[in-house]
Amino acid sequence: MEDISVTIGQHLLNYRVSAIFRKGNQVLLHHNLNSVHYTLPGGRVKEGETTKQALKREIKEEMGQDVNCVKTISFMENLFTMDEKHYHEILVTYELEFLDKTMYEMEKIKSIEKNENLEFIWFDKDKLDSINFVPSALKELILKEPNEFKHIINEEK
Repeated sequence: MEDISVTIGQHLLNYRVSAIFRKGNQVLLHHNLNSVHYTLPGGRVKEGETTKQALKREIKEEMGQDVNCVKTISFMENLFTMDEKHYHEILVTYELEFLDKTMYEMEKIKSIEKNENLEFIWFDKDKLDSINFVPSALKELILKEPNEFKHIINEEK
């Protein structure tokens, strides 16, 4: 199965999923050691996959963990430029929980994927403004823990 990621005109269209894992006042962030930004764990949806299936697969591939879906958080239309490339991204975010509760005891979780420089860090959500967190429009959802599903249109310059 192929990732749903296609160049259309001047934009790369990505269909992505992300996860909010909560531990008290902390949230789990994804960080590529070769990058300056942080984001939520997740990845691209593959053809023929639902967003829930994609997110469960991504967490299993990257952390070796099984998860339970708590609730759907948001649907985002995300337009941004990174490394001089224009993106048009559809991003669905869920709140998840680890089935293995020992994951909440770790400070950092190293990726199990070969040749990946990924780490997952429990981060104080009140300090999100001190790092380069993207997409920034998700900060509110992390901080306020909304009770209702949100549709977000985000255009970052």
